[in-house]
Parts: sequence; structure tokens; C-alpha cells
Amino acid sequence: NMRGNFDSISTIRLRVLAASTGTCYPISLHPNELSVANIRTRLAASLPINDQILLLGPPFKVPKDSLLRTNETINALRLGDEEDDYFGALSPSSTGDNPQRRGILVPTERSGSKRLFLFSKRALSEGAPEPPICTIDPPPDPLPMPTQSDMPPPPPILPSETQSTPLRMALEVYERQFMLNMAKGRAYADGADLRLAACRKCVSEQAVIVQALRAAVSNLADHRSGASRERKQFSDEYTLAASSHIELLNKFDARLEGGVDVIGSGKSQSLDSIPLHPALVSAARSAGRVMESLLDAVPLEQEKAWAGKCRTAHERLSNSFHELDSAFGSALGTAVSWNEYAQGDLAAEESVKALYAEVEDVGIRVRNSQAERLAVLSSNHTEAVRIISIAIKSEAEIGASTNSAFPMLESSSQASSSILPAMEADDSVLAELSKRVSDAKTESMRRMRTRLRQISAAQSAIARANSSVTVLRHAVAQQNEDCSHLEHVVELPTSYHDFITEIRRRRAYCAAFTSNAAAMISKLNSMRADEVKLRERFLRGPGRHLMPAFFEVFAPTLASSPAVFSPQLPDISELETLPNVGEIGMSSLESENTGNRQGGERTSNASTLTDCPSICHPSTSNDKHGMDLGSTMGRVGNDPRGSIIGPSFIVSVDDNSGHDDVIMRTVCHEGSDARREDSNAECATLLYENATLRQALERAGGKPPLLYVNDKTKQISMDVAEKNAKISSMEVELANMKLELEKARRDTQQSRQSQKNSATTQTEVNQCDKISHTSFQVGDVGLFMPTGRGKGGKRIYLAFHSGCPHRYLSSDCITGSPDFVLGRIVYQEEFTAGALESDSNPFGLHVGTKYWVLTVETMKRG
Repeated sequence: NMRGNFDSISTIRLRVLAASTGTCYPISLHPNELSVANIRTRLAASLPINDQILLLGPPFKVPKDSLLRTNETINALRLGDEEDDYFGALSPSSTGDNPQRRGILVPTERSGSKRLFLFSKRALSEGAPEPPICTIDPPPDPLPMPTQSDMPPPPPILPSETQSTPLRMALEVYERQFMLNMAKGRAYADGADLRLAACRKCVSEQAVIVQALRAAVSNLADHRSGASRERKQFSDEYTLAASSHIELLNKFDARLEGGVDVIGSGKSQSLDSIPLHPALVSAARSAGRVMESLLDAVPLEQEKAWAGKCRTAHERLSNSFHELDSAFGSALGTAVSWNEYAQGDLAAEESVKALYAEVEDVGIRVRNSQAERLAVLSSNHTEAVRIISIAIKSEAEIGASTNSAFPMLESSSQASSSILPAMEADDSVLAELSKRVSDAKTESMRRMRTRLRQISAAQSAIARANSSVTVLRHAVAQQNEDCSHLEHVVELPTSYHDFITEIRRRRAYCAAFTSNAAAMISKLNSMRADEVKLRERFLRGPGRHLMPAFFEVFAPTLASSPAVFSPQLPDISELETLPNVGEIGMSSLESENTGNRQGGERTSNASTLTDCPSICHPSTSNDKHGMDLGSTMGRVGNDPRGSIIGPSFIVSVDDNSGHDDVIMRTVCHEGSDARREDSNAECATLLYENATLRQALERAGGKPPLLYVNDKTKQISMDVAEKNAKISSMEVELANMKLELEKARRDTQQSRQSQKNSATTQTEVNQCDKISHTSFQVGDVGLFMPTGRGKGGKRIYLAFHSGCPHRYLSSDCITGSPDFVLGRIVYQEEFTAGALESDSNPFGLHVGTKYWVLTVETMKRG
């Protein structure tokens, strides 16, 4: 869309308004050349590029090419130009006592207009030069008036008459006087036009200064709003983190020493009061260590030292947070102070409006009066010329002189001469008005310098506070990570309980795995035994009549036994390493630590956990769980019926055996074993599933219904007692507060004054002067070292850095050739290196390299 509209535009005209002086710089660019860099280049003759700050708005931000080249921005700038044409409705020849004129400094945000302002970095620094005294042209002095010697001789009335007579000489004197009066009147009228135009220009420049101050204040307001949001967000984050840190530290102390938590709601059980399971005590003694309670399993000295470090870090972090909050309070200021500044700015705007109204009223009135008087003088001169012409012609025709023309000329001459004093008086009025206008602009520029310095200092303080937020946010994150190690001690009792439950679940898993593997192997052995019996029955029956070809050619494996199942299952050696902490639901630890909860669980789970003693534990000689995988595998390989299921046996016909199925009896016995193994496997699986469900229920906070009722009843009783205690304490507090209220009122005034003095002193102390080297923001302190010489033989100074290159010191901050410069950054601007040896690449970087030019407040140079 932009390209389509710009094709019909040959030139784009922009106005850049200087904030410090109100000067307007018109710029004309081709649409393809419209960029911030080209605008800066056009302004370089008035202000060096490195000293330029451009703000486009509202909302006032540093302009970007993508925003500047849009149709919306171009139209908004054009609308701003039209709104600032305060005197466009008035022409120099306007007449009338009350001409229609446009207002000045009217609110324009609703119209969507924009303006482009130019600020100077030097004007924002502490050492900003004093603004120049405003001069106006013509100066507020009496205008130079023409004299008789400046008047040219009048042209001859009759070209054929060249002889001078006394009459003609007298008439010529009158004509020269009329010409002199008219020339003086023209000088006064032209002077009125020039003075009015100069006053209008000066007032419009003051209006630009006021609008530029609005832009700077608006930009500062955006920074203040962002800083307020950052302050609120970080305060919430820090408050939440700090409360969790304090609570964790208090719980840590309670776990080690016992007692009541400061933040908790009840008595915390110490680790020393929680005994270890006897199986764990025995395992520790086997390893040559003595452990009887949970406290013995904690590296006590290391944990205490770590907790001390966390507590110290928390105190330092708390102090840093309070310092940051004070810095934010100082940077953001109070509503009263900002209201005072706003009232001062509003008063300055009102004075400009009043001056504009006076210039328009007095200036136009005087200009019109001077124009009218000039018309009268011109008319008198014309009439005098007519009278003189008639007198000279009459003399030439009659041949005798006549004095009738002199009374009329004398009367007209006196009338013309009486007009000049009034014109002189009005010129003095305009001269005095122009002087007050120029003085007002000088005062506006001085006030603008002061306000810009205040705004720059506020933005620098906000930038420093924001950078401190980043540092403290990293510190809070590190403190969170450090304090998380203390959770191991705080949560150790709960983790220990879950550990016992996990051990039982794993033992149940090992038992279930072993039982299911034994049942599977037993079932496969039973299937193989059935297959052996069926094959033998076939070979002893119909197979006896088959010819050798059937065994040798047609089915070579007809007389072979089934393949032997030899599984390679993993060895469950984990069971030997897990301590035997008892059956599920029967732990002494649970009875000691959970009290009523354990009893409820035993009651609810008794039928599930203990109703299969004969099925789940058929044998007491092999680890109380019957057949395990190793014993089962051994029995398969060394079965006494190896003559039947051995791997190398070939079935043969035994004529003496008849139909006595010994195999059938063996298979029936094997089937009984398989059913017993299946029952054991099913029972072990149920135990494992029960352990898994129990662990999940405990992690979810599940409790027996009866315990819920008991807990609720106990909680209601505690709530009633707590409410009664609160009522009593509130009555006492109310009486005490009434006594303290009067004393607090007396101390309020003194406390407020001391807090203000303390805040001022604390703000001065809080300023950080550490040298930055990993990042560079406004408000940081940088160390700049010389790296060579650039154009003009001036030394180039580069910021000392670590992985943050291409930060160069602005040449405006360099005086002489110091060995180093230490300064606080007040402004930084990003550039992209252009072609070598060009103005866009003053430091000889590779084309396309980004670099930054930093303006600093010099703190030290050597």
C-alpha cells in the first residue's frame, strides 16, 4: 500500500522541531530516501549526528524506518504541520478589529497528529551549556527614519519647462516634505509588519519548546509506568520467595531441634525422635556404622553450615531489596513532586498562550493602524502633487504666479506631519512587545534546559533501578536453588515413610515376579509332559505298524521328544539387597509415626493383606515365598523323571509295559504342582498390586473414613477454641490500641521528617559505582581505554568488556588525550557500520557490524 501511494509522490516534506530552541528544520526527501539515517544526515549541519536524539509521537518513541515509512505516520506528520500553522488563517493585509484566528497549544492527541522532535544529548547532561539569548529582527529599538537628503528630486511637472522660478522652488519644497512624510510612514508600516512577523515566529518557537517538553514528559511517563510495573511484579515475586525461604529455614531448625514452627501451625517432630526400622539399623551395623534415628542419616554439620549460608544470603537479599525499593521510590518520585512539575509546565504553557493572544491583538491592531495611516499619507502626497501640478500649469498659462495653492498645501502638510507621532508611538508599543517576546523565549529555553536535565536524571535513576532488578532477580533464583537443598531435611520424615513403602512394594514385586516365573515354567513343563504322553501313546499304538520309511523319510522327528524349555530370565538379585522391613501394613514404624492412621489401615486392609497364609507361604524353608526362579530352574534340569523329559531321550516301544500309564500318574502329580504355583503367583501378584495402590493412596493423601471423622471433630474443637482466644486477645488489643493511638499521632510529624531525611541519605549511599563489563545500560559505570586514532587524529576509546564488544565512547565526552576515561552512561545509541572510510563507519569495523556510541558523565580521567 505504501509503495502504491508513494509512486505518485515526488517529494516528502517533513518538519523536525528542535526541542531546545524551537527552531523548525524543513526536510525534503524522495520516498525511496525516507529513513532515520537520512534525516539525521540532513540535520548534521545543525547538530552532530552523535549528539542527536529523535522522538516521534505521540506516543513518543525513538523512530524506526518501518514506522516512519507508513502512510499513517506520513499523514499524521502532515496533520501536525497543519495544526502548527497558527497564523495561516491571517494574511499580512488582514484588516478588522477582531480577525478570525486559530488557537495555539490546543490538545491534539484526539486528532491523531504526530510530530518529530530533535533533542541534544549534551542538553541532557550535567554540563549542558547555557542557552543563547534570543535576539529578534528588527531589534526593539527605534526604526531608522529617512531624511530630506534621502529624498530624490521630484520629476518635472512639464518636461518642456526647465527654468526654476520662486513659485516652483516653493512648491518643490512642499512636495519633498510630503514625500518625506510618506517615506517615514512607509518605514513605520513596514516595520510593523516585520515586528509582527518576528513576534509570531518567536511565539511559535516557544510553542514548539512547550510541545517538546510535553514529548519528553510523555516519554518519561512511559518509563515511570514500566518501572512501576517492574517494581510491583518483582516485589510480589520477592515477597513470595522470601516467605517461603523463612518458612523453610524455620522448619529446618525445627526438624533438627524440635519445637514449634514460627510460621507453622503446630509442633514439628525432630529427626532425632524418629527411630529407624530395626532392619535398617541392622543393615547399618553390617556396614560398620551406627544409625538408630533419622538424624543419624543426615550429614549434620554440612547441613547446618549450608543453612547458615542460606540465612546470611537471605538477610543480604532482604537488605538489597529494601535498597532497591528505596531507589525505585527516589527514581519514581512522589505524586506531589510530579504535580509540582506539571503545574509549572502548565503555567509555562499558559504564559505562551497569553503572549500569543497579546501579539495577535496588539500586533494586528498596530499593523492595521500603521497601514491606514500610510494610506492617508499616500493620499495627502497624491493630493499635494495634484495641487502643485495645477499651480505650475496655471503659472505657465497665465504667466503670473499665484499663491492660492499654498494654504491648501500648508493645511495638508500639517495634517500629514501630525500622523507621524502616532505612528512612532505605535512603533514603540510593538518594539516593547517584541522585547518581551524575546525575553520570554530566552526564559523558556532556560527552563527547558533545567527540565530536560531533571527528566534525564529521572530516566537514568529508573534505568539503574531496572538494572538492579535484573541482578536481584538472578539472586532470588539462586537463593531458591540454594534453599531447595534444605527441603531434603525438612521433607525427610515424609520421604522416609515413602521409602519404607517403596521397599515393601519392591519386595512384593520381586516375589510376584519370581512366583509368576515359577508358575509359567511349571505350566510349560506340564504342557511338555502331556505332549510326551500323547506321543508315546501314538508310538505304542498306531505307530507300531508304520514302516521305517515313515520314520526315516516322511517324518524324521516322528520318534523324537518335544524340545526342552530353557528360559534365560533375569536374575532377581535385587531382593537380596532390599532390607526386610516386614509385610505391608505390619510395620512398627507406622504404628509409631502414624498412630490412629495405622490402626485404621490395618482394619481396612486386614482381609486383603493377611487372608492367604497357606497359599502365599506354602514353604518356610525357601525365603518364606515357596518356589523361587533359581530352584525352579534347577528342578527342571535335574528332574527325577528325566527319562521322560530329558533332552536326548527317544521314545521306544516297551512290549512289557502294556497300557500301564506311569506317565499319566506323573503328569497328574505335575499338574498339582502347577496349580499350586499358579495360586502362589496369583497371591504374590495381588500383594504387589495392593502395595502399588497403597503407595499411590498415601501419596494422594488418602486416609480411612473413620480417621477423616476424627480429624474433622478435632479440627472443629480447635477452631472454636481459637475463635474464643482471638476474641479475648482482640479485646485486649483494642484497649491497648486506644492508648497508643494518641501517642502515635504526636509522633507522626517527627517520624515523617526523619524518614524523609533517612530516605535522602540512603538514596545517596545506594548508588552503585561498580564498573560494568558484561553489559552496558544507562546508569552503568564504564571504563574506556584508547585503542587507536580515528578521523582527524582523535583517539578512539573502547569500553573495557567481557563478551560485549563494540561499545565506543562518544567524541563529545573526550577532552584532550587521557589514558583512560571512567564515566556513568547517560545515553547509548546503536548503529550499523557502513562502508569503510565513510561517516557511518568511523571506527573501521567490518561492514554490517553493529556498534554502540555511549555518552557518559565523566567521573575520572587519567
